[in-house]
Amino acid sequence: MKDLKDKIIAITGGATGIGFALAKAFGSEGAKIVIGETREEKLQEAIDIFKNLNIDADKTHLDVTDLKSVEKFADFTCERYGRVDMLINNAGISGARGRIDKVDIKEAKKVFDVNFFGVWHGCSVFSKKMIDQGTNAAIYNLGSENSLFVAVPNSVAYVASKHAVLGLSESLRNDLPDFIHVGTIFPGYVDTPFTGQVEGGMNADKFAEIVKEQIKNEEHIIVSHAYNTVHIEKRINEITQAYKKYAPRYDGDDEYDVKTCLLYTSPSPRDRQKCRMPSSA
Repeated sequence: MKDLKDKIIAITGGATGIGFALAKAFGSEGAKIVIGETREEKLQEAIDIFKNLNIDADKTHLDVTDLKSVEKFADFTCERYGRVDMLINNAGISGARGRIDKVDIKEAKKVFDVNFFGVWHGCSVFSKKMIDQGTNAAIYNLGSENSLFVAVPNSVAYVASKHAVLGLSESLRNDLPDFIHVGTIFPGYVDTPFTGQVEGGMNADKFAEIVKEQIKNEEHIIVSHAYNTVHIEKRINEITQAYKKYAPRYDGDDEYDVKTCLLYTSPSPRDRQKCRMPSSA
């Protein structure tokens, strides 16, 4: 979306932190914003700030762990502005800190309910709206640097949930129609209430400006913290070296490539034309 003016953007958890900063960044270019979360007082505080900034915005209660609540959020957005052009699945929590043998499974499931299934709900509900609209639209899911490597120790549920978000985004990129662009945002430490106990995080407004430019350029990998390349290159090198040692390339090795195998069985709509299986239709 090269031009954000008059675009309708729904943001989960958009009253504080990264979601709030993104709302301001998008709104400053004329986008119309809908934010949702559970805390009414935070929603109203955000709306008051948006008004002072001359940003066209509205709010509604939203619990991303509740599918019905997400459906109401999507309906509210479309009824308020007539359509939806972009969804930012931003809502997230940390919690369930500690080594896996010390973590309460109920607390770990809470993290997944928000960080993964909350994103799932948003993608499921809003993609239906976007498919019905049939016009260019976008979904951006908030991953983390922890989607790519383990940045935070003793946070097994959080790290795993963010890895799962990346997998969800990449699957949607393959499965949804081409007119729905899907991307993942990979923030490092950003100075927000979410990371309030950590000093030295990137300013949230600075982060939002970095993200905004990539979204306008329709990137699908949205990055910010430059030093993360050090950790990512280390992980890529470890994977590459393992393959070189135990599964080196050879002529014809694509016989076991997963896409080659799947073309014989259940091709996706985008791959169906390349399928080597005769059609049963």
